Amino acid sequence: MAFCAFDGSAAGFDVTPVENMFITEYMLRAPGDYVKVYLYGLMICYHNQERMSLTSMARDLDMTEEDVEHAFRYWARNGLVRQVGDNPVCYAYMNIKQLTLTRAQDPGEKLYNRSFTEEVRRILGDRLTESADYQKIFDWVDVLELSEEVVLMLLQMEVKKSRGRFSFRVADRTARDWAQRGVRTAEDVEKLVIIDEERKKSLKKLLARLGQRREPSDDEKALYNKWLDEWGFTEDAVQEACRETTKGVPTMAYLDGILMRQHQLGRHDVQELAAGMAREHTERDFAREVYAGLGRAGVTPPQEDLAVIDGWRQMGFTQEMILMAVSEAHAKTTGGSLEDVEAKLLDWKNRGFASADQVRAARVRVKALNEQLRAVYGVMGIEKRVNQPDRDLLSRWLGEMHMPMELVQLAADYARGSASPMMVCNRILVSWQQAGITNEAAAREEHEAHLRTGAGKGVQTARTQDVLLRQTPQERRAAYSAAVVDLDEEES
Repeated sequence: MAFCAFDGSAAGFDVTPVENMFITEYMLRAPGDYVKVYLYGLMICYHNQERMSLTSMARDLDMTEEDVEHAFRYWARNGLVRQVGDNPVCYAYMNIKQLTLTRAQDPGEKLYNRSFTEEVRRILGDRLTESADYQKIFDWVDVLELSEEVVLMLLQMEVKKSRGRFSFRVADRTARDWAQRGVRTAEDVEKLVIIDEERKKSLKKLLARLGQRREPSDDEKALYNKWLDEWGFTEDAVQEACRETTKGVPTMAYLDGILMRQHQLGRHDVQELAAGMAREHTERDFAREVYAGLGRAGVTPPQEDLAVIDGWRQMGFTQEMILMAVSEAHAKTTGGSLEDVEAKLLDWKNRGFASADQVRAARVRVKALNEQLRAVYGVMGIEKRVNQPDRDLLSRWLGEMHMPMELVQLAADYARGSASPMMVCNRILVSWQQAGITNEAAAREEHEAHLRTGAGKGVQTARTQDVLLRQTPQERRAAYSAAVVDLDEEES
């Protein structure tokens, strides 16, 4: 135990001195987590904690032990700390003023391999004009974690490429690009150079296709690399996507928007992308046809309407059926809408129509029923618009009950003059069916017999009502002289 020391509980209420030189010369360029590690370690230097270790520091800072080690290695390269023990791991903090005075004599020496700094000087020569240049190079090693060998290769390439106009700004952008693309060794650099050359040729071809015959800019290279490396497109797929740029101004930015949508849809190789865009063209053209059928020619359908129309196809409706529904919807006085089209399609589905032929066959049947109903209405002496309930009744008479049209018209004649002729006609036909009558002669005979047996019994019973409903208008008027019969009432 030290002869004199602060009480262990004093640390939480004390202060840790941080030199402004650390803030201005080191902290501003350092990663945030690295600064956390340095400051926390500095506090421990002033207020020692026996329990402190690499593991406990990582836990206190909510970092991994590996990240804490990276931070200490960063500060070690900058000369601010030095590892003095391996088991357990220990670090000694260096005096910043003393370090600064030492650096003033040789700004390039920062505890890096001396041969590395000498090689940097040899490559750059008088291009190294200030200490900040060194700092940027060392940041590539410390922060971006590029090896010294890779950094030297980068400098050589940038000097050669610059043709006397070397720029640290451009070199820094290249370093960050390499770090992002996982470059760690000389072999990685060689592979990357080959890839970049091929990509440059491909990008120039792409620009030419967009009508721009020039060298690609750095921003365009970065955009192209994003498409290939981050989004996973093949070069052929990017070229294929250029077909879509003919709809607007063909630029890299426009192409970026096209590829973003394809990326979201998971189409990254040329076959997937080409097939997907072809389907989209077909769907969009059909949607325009639907719009035109609803009286909206020349209007581009929005994405939500494209989804609605595609949903109809997913439900099993053919394009022909959809267009037939569009035609019927547009015949409405309102001009029709997508909601009207969908309602018609769902009606057909509920009625069991699975094809356009079935719809057409149903239309033929409806047309025939309408003509037959108009003939029935004529016999009944009424004028009305054909409606679905009446069509359903006629379909039942002719289909389920197997009544010939001659009997239907005969029953319609007997129902003539009643308040509800269709209902009366239905009662007559049901009674004939129950009696097994299938021809006109039998029907007339039954009707005459019915009139004879029911005419003299008054109007008090339901049977008499039924008889009277079967009488001619003249016969009913005579029978109603002493009583009133509600001809609209139906027996259940």
